[in-house]
Amino acid sequence: METELTSDQQGGAQTPVLELRDLTYGYARAQPIVRDVSATLAGGKVCALVGPNAAGKTTLLKIILGQLDAWSGGVRVGGHPLASLDPTRRAERVSYVPQRSHTGFAFTVERVVAMGRFALGRDDDAVEAAIQVCDLSGIRSATYAHLSVGQQQRVLLARAMAQSRGGGQLMLLDEPGSAMDLWHVHQCMRGLRQLAASGLAVLVVLHDLSLAVRYADEAWVMDGGELVAAGPCDEVMTPGVLEPVFRVRIEAHRLPGMDRPVLVTDAADSGAA
Repeated sequence: METELTSDQQGGAQTPVLELRDLTYGYARAQPIVRDVSATLAGGKVCALVGPNAAGKTTLLKIILGQLDAWSGGVRVGGHPLASLDPTRRAERVSYVPQRSHTGFAFTVERVVAMGRFALGRDDDAVEAAIQVCDLSGIRSATYAHLSVGQQQRVLLARAMAQSRGGGQLMLLDEPGSAMDLWHVHQCMRGLRQLAASGLAVLVVLHDLSLAVRYADEAWVMDGGELVAAGPCDEVMTPGVLEPVFRVRIEAHRLPGMDRPVLVTDAADSGAA
């Protein structure tokens, strides 16, 4: 099944920042993990990529990054085929936040954030701004390897923010707040919205569906390697779309003072399994 997200970018006809066309890939030839995925994402948008475990979300990010070569189909960033971008041009345009990263040396927080500028040239202002946004000022001289996983995730986010300054077009994030405390999770998501407001296209893998509803403009839903739904959040992040995918009962509740619903799940009473 193929679903294509078409973002018309506030009524404009500009070229999407990210274009995926008929992507198929698997680690074993007879077992594709990503099947015929086509989608586009425009600048200025935060898009939540959601789906159950083994749906193909992380694999899709790796294809977009160029870490994996799709069996078929193609990726374009800013109108250019990904394969045509040399490493420096790719680093200028695309930044990435993995779930976690291991460093074998005693680098400080500030040094790890500054690594985001390695291929692009030194920019102390970009590094400082990222440190401030990610609430790292108090631990900037701490050793990265000695931090909690949640703190390390904030450092990796700051590194990507520093990298995206200037010519950045696309940021990819794989569960960036999975180990963060609640305050920092929301701080992280607000930071992503600020990046999108500056024109960046943001594609973020999330498992917290209510977090996706609260902060994302658009959503892509993957299941079994296929993109089964894509579009504006208020059309995609609904019980009717999500229950068959996650196999739990989902209810949308409106809370006072909130313009977006909160999704509540009940795994014990699922009519979708």
